[in-house]
Amino acid sequence: MLIIPGLNGHPGMLLEAAPRLFPGWQACAFNHHHDQAQDGVEGLAHRALDSLRASDPVFVCGESFGGTVALTMAHLAPERIQGLILLSTFGWHPSALARRGVRALAAWSFLGGRVSTSLYRAGRLASLPTQLGLSFQRELLDSYLARPRADVAAYRTKAELSLTFDARPWLRTVETPAFVLVGRWDPVVPRSAGAELARSLPNATLATLDGGHLVHLVHAQHVGRLIERWARSLR
Repeated sequence: MLIIPGLNGHPGMLLEAAPRLFPGWQACAFNHHHDQAQDGVEGLAHRALDSLRASDPVFVCGESFGGTVALTMAHLAPERIQGLILLSTFGWHPSALARRGVRALAAWSFLGGRVSTSLYRAGRLASLPTQLGLSFQRELLDSYLARPRADVAAYRTKAELSLTFDARPWLRTVETPAFVLVGRWDPVVPRSAGAELARSLPNATLATLDGGHLVHLVHAQHVGRLIERWARSLR
């Protein structure tokens, strides 16, 4: 299992949740925290493919922006991808409100590199309802607050890439089995974007849960059971 995190690029929270999200699977991560993605999503996808040690096909999990990288990997090298697990992600960003949200995140990353630790922590606390919802485990809060600050240059570039990414010309050619999970109240990637992605992929299964952008972390054990059931259906 190769895990590709979202805009921040640091896989810490996903790796912590991996035993519950992917029970019994060996998980590794593509850390793109400092990758400035000057060659776009395709460049990131090629580097993610190069990070794979196994020659056999693997499952790839993409979270949010990481899902665009996972989709592109399956488009460029379908023979290397056994299945896609796409969490709170999109094939293109259809929502003007969500676009403003991504631009706000990019602006905050720019400011976040310059403000004090206490102010930065306050900003993260303010973002909790959109990311984790109103009810979550204390250890998840601690992990969220301890996540490394965004690399300003890398984050801003990837935020802009997320607004221009459009896989619609080739999505229907991606025959790799896909599990698509969306949060019902996700303000960053609207539920409609995930649902449209699932409709556009020929072999996709869609699951919707109550929660925000990181619903898969809040309900990791339940999501793990859904993923396990989906993976068994592919055998």
